[in-house]
Formats: sequence, C-alpha cells, structure tokens
Amino acid sequence: MSLLRLNDISVSYKGTYVLDQVSCVVSEGDRIGIIGPNGSGKSTLLKVIIGEITPEKGNLVWSKQPRIGYVPQTFPWEDGSTPLDVIGIGNASQLGRFGVSRELWERSSSFLSGGEKTRVLLAKAFLNYPDVLILDEPTNHVDIAGIQWLETILQRYQGTVLVSSHDRYFLDSVSKKIWLVEGHCLKEYSGNYSSYMRMRKAELAYQEKEHAKWQREVENLVKEVRDRRQWYDKAHKDAGQNDYLRRRSKKHAKQFKAKERRIENLMEEKPQKPVTKKPISVNLEDRSYRTKTILRGEKLSFKYESDSPYIFQNADFRVSPGEKIALLGPNGSGKTTLIRLFAGELTPTSGTLYVNPNIQIGYLSQMLEGLDGVCSAAENVSKKTGRTVSDARNILGYLGISGEKQILPLSSLSMGERSRVALACLTFAPYDLLLLDEPTNHLDLIAREGVEEALDSFPGAVIVSTHDRFLANRLSSSIWYLEDRTLETYKGTYQEFQTWRLSRDKTDDKGQKATYDRTGEDLKAQELAARLKIAEIVSKLYGTLDPVEKAALEKEYQEALKALQALIKD
Repeated sequence: MSLLRLNDISVSYKGTYVLDQVSCVVSEGDRIGIIGPNGSGKSTLLKVIIGEITPEKGNLVWSKQPRIGYVPQTFPWEDGSTPLDVIGIGNASQLGRFGVSRELWERSSSFLSGGEKTRVLLAKAFLNYPDVLILDEPTNHVDIAGIQWLETILQRYQGTVLVSSHDRYFLDSVSKKIWLVEGHCLKEYSGNYSSYMRMRKAELAYQEKEHAKWQREVENLVKEVRDRRQWYDKAHKDAGQNDYLRRRSKKHAKQFKAKERRIENLMEEKPQKPVTKKPISVNLEDRSYRTKTILRGEKLSFKYESDSPYIFQNADFRVSPGEKIALLGPNGSGKTTLIRLFAGELTPTSGTLYVNPNIQIGYLSQMLEGLDGVCSAAENVSKKTGRTVSDARNILGYLGISGEKQILPLSSLSMGERSRVALACLTFAPYDLLLLDEPTNHLDLIAREGVEEALDSFPGAVIVSTHDRFLANRLSSSIWYLEDRTLETYKGTYQEFQTWRLSRDKTDDKGQKATYDRTGEDLKAQELAARLKIAEIVSKLYGTLDPVEKAALEKEYQEALKALQALIKD
C-alpha cells in the first residue's frame, strides 16, 4: 500500500537545481537505501520528506500522517548538551534501551564518540513509536560492532525505513530497494545494493552497446553522404545537356539529403554514453630490501601517562613488503595510537618497534599538514608525485575531485576533499608503507571505489584503520584486530577472519564446544547476545500491540536489561 507520493519535486540552491522534477513512491514497509555522489541531493530529499525543506515545485501526498523518527547526519546538539538533555529526564530508560550506558547520560556531547551520538539520536527517533524511520548517514564514525548493532535494530524494526548511506555492507543488510540520486534526478532499483550493482552493470553494458551501435550508424551515414555528394558534384558538373546524368545526379541529391536528415535526427536522439573510468597506471620504482621485514613489533606496549592504563600490551607483529593490512577494532581501542607509533609521532612505553631504515613511510595526517593551501589540488599532486598536471588531474578525477575543484586553491576545498588530495599524493608517490586512518570517511561510493582501486594498485605495504567492511575485505591480505588492549593478527580477508573468529569462539582445539570463564571473548559474546535480545524486544515494542502483549514485552525488556547490566558489572 502506498504511504507517500512525491510528485515532480524540485529544489534549488542559489539558482542551481539540486532536485529537478523528482517523482517516486514510498510504500508501507519499504526498506529504501539512498545512494549517490556527495552533493547530489540525498540529504535534501530526506529533509523534503520530513518537512524541513519546502520544495519550490511539486508536492508530497501522504496517504496517512505517519509518526516519523529522524536521525540527521550531524549531531545537532553540540552546545554541551547531555544525552539526558536531548532525550528528557522522563525518558532516561530509553537511553538504556539503545545501549547508552548510565555513565554517559550526563556527559557533554563534546565528549561522546560518533557511535554514542548515533545511539542517542536513535533513542530520540524511537521516542514517538515511529511508523517511518529516516536515517542520514547513520554509520559515519561508528565502529563495526556499532554498525552491526544498528543493522540488527533495523532488520527487526517493523516500520518503513529510508536510509542514506555509503556503507555497502550496511545497505546490503538493511535495504530492499535502492534510490540512486544523481544529476538532479532519482532512479529506482529493486533489491539491495549488490542487486543494484548487478543491474547497474547490465544497464551500463546495454548503454555501451547502444551507443556503439548509434556511433557506427552515424559514421556509415556520414561516409555515404560524403561519397554521394562527391558523385553528385562530379555528375552535375559533367552532365551538361545529358538528361540521363542530370536525372541521376538529382536522384543522388535526394538520397544524400535524406541521409543528412537522418543524421540530424540521430544526433538529436543520441543515446547516453556510460561514463567509464580508465585505469590509472602506477609506475613506481621497485625497491628491494635485504630483509623481508619492513616493520616489526615485539612485546610492544603503550600508555600515555605512567599512571594511566595501557592502550595495548605485548603486541607482536610483522609487516612484509607489499602486505595490505586492515586494522579493525571498536572506537577507542587504540587503532589511531598504533598508527601514530608507526609514523614516529609517539614512542613505545615498552617492547621493541623495528622500522626498516631503508623505507619511506607516507602518513595521511602528516601529508595533510604538508600540502600547500595556495596551490591547486592538481598542482599539489603533481609536486608530491612528480607527475604531470594532466596526470594529476586524472588521478584526482578518479578519487572524485573533478572540474573546477582541481584548479581552485586547496584552502577553498572541504576537509574531505583535501583528504582525497592527500590520499592521491600518498598513493601515487614512491612510498614503501602507507599509514591511513579512516580514509573513506564521508566519501561517496564513487570516491570509495576510486580509493580502493588506488590502494589495490599500490605496490607497497598498507596499514589502514577502517570501519568500512567492504574496503577491509577487498583490500586486506591480513587483518589486525585491536580490542581490550590486545592485538590479534590473522592472515586472510575480512570475511575469512569473521568466519575463523566465529568458529574459534564456538569450538575448542579438539572440535568440542568451548567453555570459557566469564571473561574475554565469552563475556563479549554474552554481552552481544544480551544486547541483540534487547534490540529484538525494542523492535517489537514499536509495533502494533494490544495492552497484554505490550505489558509482557515490557516485563521481558526489564529482565533482559537486568541481565545485560549484570554482565557489564561483572
């Protein structure tokens, strides 16, 4: 059943249309993933739906007035407000339902992590028992565990969901329909993101075929017109009083003029040519080493102050030339600290950190500081990589910075755009090891694919801290997982690591079901199960219930919450 119709919606900023005559339908129970380049109008579209923006043209028609829960892209209370201020003291229990621990309830928003802020926003969005849930980039700055928790919430929520996201695994998990917002327009695809990619690939292949067919026809017609015109010009000149030649030349004239009209019609009906990226050639100098180790840690430990707790302890690892490592772990586990140690910004508290003296290290944060704000993005890339400005512009286009932005002063670009410039400088310069901390944050899908291609082509070693599971799986030859002051290393992809971890947690070395003390992995597994149970109960509470069912679920929720609190206390 139709819930909402958008009829020819148009919105402009400073005279330029962001959305132009957009029409679409939202049905009850829809799970819609909204994708598109940065700045394409995704957030604008969501704000139109919630009534925050009034379209200049067109209208919205609701079949009934729903209760809407909205999670914006940025936390709107950055004035020191606490979670209790946001939710209201009378609704404090709602924070517990969404995993915001009691010690955070009165903490200033400036001291909350991205994941904690998202949980507060979700708690507020669910306050009015929404029929429609609208989420704008909810996974930004959220760790993998938090993203998986959110996926569980949405999978079990029984209402309608519209979510704008650049997280491909997340879109696969929660969406059953894709809206592509691009070029001021909206196009709908059935299925999740993977289904969209298959359809998009087939669509682009068809467009390529049709464009090639059109191009062949135009080329053949142009050649035929040219040949017939040449014959006509010669025959008309030589005809004189020869009636036969005059008739033949007139016939040819009619034919080539008809062909010319056909060419004009074809040019008006020119099919869209799909935009395809040309692979970027990477010709970096081949470096050889006397050892097969470029980075090694033995019993490596670090803490910021002598009386503060350790960030991590007794970490053992080795990095080989060309190795691609995804550094994973919850927010606050110490991933950035570890990368800063490798970059030489910090000194280990104890243990040994060996860095091959013959290597050059590129660090994203340091590169940002080393860019010239007066020069253009293309000039910066050219200077740092030794490539021509033309090659630099090609590289930037691949990473989602195109047109005028390539030649504007770097200082006029956003921080996200400057990060991409820095990444271009790192990836296409002769470094032996790249250290990258969340390089795909705030990047659209096109730019993320460009980053992945660039890192995949990079011949040196890479250590990338990320919550992007798609990037981790595509890039990594090794997984490092940092949690509870312990660094765990695994040779393989993210998916292989996940499978191995689940198998390890379920069985002991004899293939028997493992029994652990209520510490470490077993405790974490129990806590996760408890949180998922609460998420399931919460999703049911926001459905249509009679008083008896609601009372039973409320009781079940209180019991589950007590069980979780006991686990946390232990």
